[in-house]
Amino acid sequence: MPSIFLSRLTFVLLLGISPFSSVALTHNVQISATVPDGASNIVDRSFTGFAFEQSSFYNYSFDAEGNPNEFSQNLVNAVLSRTGGTPLLRVGGTSGDHGRYDPSQKNATNFPATKYGPKTKISGDRLVLGPSYFQAFKNWPGAKFELMLPFYNITFSRTVASAQKGVEQIGIDNLYALELGNEPTFYPWFSITEYAKRFKNLQANLIDAIPALADKRIFQAFDTASYAASDLKTKPAFESGLNAVAMSIKQVAYHYYQNQHGVANFAAFQEYMRHTSTKSNLTNFLPNMRYLKQNHSAIGFAFTETGYTVGGKGDKEHVIRTNNFASALWSLDFQLCAMSMNISRVNWQQIVRSDLQMWRPVKTSLGAPRVTAHFFSQPFVADFIGKSGKTRVAELDVGMPQNGLYAGYAAYDNGKLARVALLNLELWDPRRNSGDRHSAKFSLSGLENAGSKVTVHHLNADNGALAQQGMTYAGLEWTWVSRGKQMKVKDDSKVIGIVDGKVDVVVKATQAVLLEIQ
Repeated sequence: MPSIFLSRLTFVLLLGISPFSSVALTHNVQISATVPDGASNIVDRSFTGFAFEQSSFYNYSFDAEGNPNEFSQNLVNAVLSRTGGTPLLRVGGTSGDHGRYDPSQKNATNFPATKYGPKTKISGDRLVLGPSYFQAFKNWPGAKFELMLPFYNITFSRTVASAQKGVEQIGIDNLYALELGNEPTFYPWFSITEYAKRFKNLQANLIDAIPALADKRIFQAFDTASYAASDLKTKPAFESGLNAVAMSIKQVAYHYYQNQHGVANFAAFQEYMRHTSTKSNLTNFLPNMRYLKQNHSAIGFAFTETGYTVGGKGDKEHVIRTNNFASALWSLDFQLCAMSMNISRVNWQQIVRSDLQMWRPVKTSLGAPRVTAHFFSQPFVADFIGKSGKTRVAELDVGMPQNGLYAGYAAYDNGKLARVALLNLELWDPRRNSGDRHSAKFSLSGLENAGSKVTVHHLNADNGALAQQGMTYAGLEWTWVSRGKQMKVKDDSKVIGIVDGKVDVVVKATQAVLLEIQ
């Protein structure tokens, strides 16, 4: 433990002050004005992706009157217009992998997502897609798609038929990747050797049926279940047979959920939020990434299905199952940490009848269309990336690493410091915390050659960690009333001068700020 941390902590304790009291502790943060060693590769402007459970995609694409869903379109545009990137939409999940395509079915799906959750059983009540389902892909101007194809079954005829219809409707130029299967580590036949053999077999069938796929780097491999970094590793999978088809693989994908089944109390929620927990989990994937970099550098590495928790019954006592502001703040830290570690992109999971969503696209029995708390992380992430197409990212040393309640990141455009993100992950809820909202002061130095001032934008919810409404980013909000277009509702951004290469910024508990260097 650094001696500077011990001396500061000892000092506040001798004064009888809790290190997490309303008195702001100072975090001295040295920042390089030029891109430092160890910074990330250039971040893709399409880093902020979206994933739709296959059973839900139709209702995210069409509104209640059967028209293109402008609410969904506006929200995706609110994010990607900030970077100039291409919307990359992953359509897949267990419901589609266990389902099938029926060219004679009149309805788009046999279980509308407005009435049913995803059907994930391989027999009985399972998802069936009809031809009209694929019209949904036409409602996303400028987007490219990651289309999941069933891989669970031992025969591939229905998979090929589904692929033919999908590619026909999407168009080969708008197809980013064909994803073979979903979470194969759960398949009864799974082993790494068997996976590689069947992957190559299905791929060959698809190329025979759709010649336009030949000689293209267009297939997506793995899509393992969350926490399966060690269950399906890149090195043994490629050495077991995928090396033979590596030239056709566009990206290796994993799924990531920070938690399974939710947490039952506020103390457990704080543990979930810590930056140290998130970074430790992401570090588990580094050996797989290193293998690709060393042996197949053209293959990307992405989290194509991501969420703050998975499983459980949605009990409201499980506080992170309610899609609140703190989980959005966690999402921000997760995504910035991921890009600093060279993860290509993150696709956030969307399900119509679930708290696991950034917006509810149409009315259901659960309520009216809405923008959820979790969406508010995305414009921040996009602004941090920026539009230059040459952004590199470095994590900052913000002090007190063992406690994991603070995080910081720097974004460099063309090698020069352009933006800084600072996060205070200490949970604050007015129903649980008495007194003033805690805060931390970040004293940034090393900015002599970076600029003369910074503009500070806040990601905040006045009601703290468990807020499900009243969130703003840079004074903006997105709602169903505005049909997903941003509205200015407050002016809480401010300009601070850089003096002698230094600037001080206060960040309240359960809050993040974005600093634009000018």
